[in-house]
Amino acid sequence: MPKRLRGKYFLSAELTGTGSAITTAHTLKRVPTVTTVIVSDTPNSAVVITEGTHTATDFVVTATTGTKYKIYGEI
Repeated sequence: MPKRLRGKYFLSAELTGTGSAITTAHTLKRVPTVTTVIVSDTPNSAVVITEGTHTATDFVVTATTGTKYKIYGEI
C-alpha cells in the first residue's frame, strides 16, 4: 500500500452483536468521516444496527443480538 494511503482505512475483525453498544478500537488516529457496518450473518430477519458517536480511537455500534458484522471506516 502506498505510504500516502497507509492509516486512512480500517476494517475490523468480525464482531457479534449483543444488543448493547460495543466499542471497537481502530487505528485511524482521527474520527472517521465515512463508516459502514457490513452484516455478514444474522440469526433472524429483524436486524437493527445503530451507530453511536465514533471517536478518534473507537467505533461505537449497537447490533441485534447474534448479528455478525464488520466495521469499515476511513478518514
